[in-house]
Amino acid sequence: MRTTTLERAGIDIDAVPYYNMVDPETGYIVLSRFNEKASAQTKSAINDLKGQGAKKLILDLRGNPGGLLSEAIEVCNLFVPKGELIVTTKSKVSKFNREYKTKNQPLDADIPLVVLIDGSSASASEIVSGGLQDLDRAVIIGARSFGKGLVQRPLKLTYGTQLKVTISRYYTPSGRCIQSLDYWNRDEQGNAVRNTEFRDFKTRNGRKVQDGGGVMPDLEIASLKSNDFTKALMNDLLVFDFATQYYYRNPLNDISQFNFQDKDYQAFKSFVSQRGLKFETPVEKALKEALSDPRQDAMGTGMNTKYQQLLAEIEKEKLSALEDYREELEKNLEDEILKRYFYREGLYDYYLGNDNAIQASRELLADSSRYNDILD
Repeated sequence: MRTTTLERAGIDIDAVPYYNMVDPETGYIVLSRFNEKASAQTKSAINDLKGQGAKKLILDLRGNPGGLLSEAIEVCNLFVPKGELIVTTKSKVSKFNREYKTKNQPLDADIPLVVLIDGSSASASEIVSGGLQDLDRAVIIGARSFGKGLVQRPLKLTYGTQLKVTISRYYTPSGRCIQSLDYWNRDEQGNAVRNTEFRDFKTRNGRKVQDGGGVMPDLEIASLKSNDFTKALMNDLLVFDFATQYYYRNPLNDISQFNFQDKDYQAFKSFVSQRGLKFETPVEKALKEALSDPRQDAMGTGMNTKYQQLLAEIEKEKLSALEDYREELEKNLEDEILKRYFYREGLYDYYLGNDNAIQASRELLADSSRYNDILD
């Protein structure tokens, strides 16, 4: 039996957990959250990188769930002039309507800038990426963002509780709302449905952008795309648990030796097959509901057998989807595995030379004519 003493203390979380040089002229900054330190730490990182020779920047907002609106405005203000409209809130109640503009002189309004986003970039991350895109101040690279364009206000209740009430929507400088879920319309289970109709808007330079489904990048990276299947594998901890198993079975002391091979992915497929998939397609749900219906006996044993056969075929197809979405899943697997060995900082070190989005950003920033053509 062992006894230990734990002393509780406040946890200090950095908004910028990592920054470094990708090459002699390109700086890379990870902005993981918009807390009260976000703009100050981003500014400090930019100044440090410019001191090391950075003439171009990559701002990584992938996985950033958002945070303080004021900090999102301040981060934009590092790159755009004073007085620029960044976001507008619009409500049915006029007192909640408001425009948010930059208040200070920019740190650098000219440095070439790429912003990375993915399906987990939400809220304040979308204000920054959408605002800089609308103002043609940055090229956005990655995958469509989460699509959270609603504003909540907490109302205090009794016993120290509170209720968050949606009071308005966010709109980017071009006038688009990036909210992806339509809470006015719901499916049979009562869940909000995803927007399927998108309207066109124009950036300052006249480029076409759309509303209704998050921020769409100017350049897409296939491995960063998300879908219900890969999300289900992540939520069921299949990727997490396989990474842990890989760690205990494969000694690795140097990150440069890491090489996720085809045999490793085949091992993952076997792992998933053994554990089973909890993910259900809409067709599966409908078939299972039909089979569980007390009236299903009227269909006869022949029809029930066909239903069971169809369910078995769907299960096989789901396992074949592991190959269809291999690129996205390998990206998630590599990230989880590397964090087991070298933690988050080691993962970012690995990104500098191996991440598809960073490499695409570096190549774009090295080609000034292509960069300018996208923005113009």
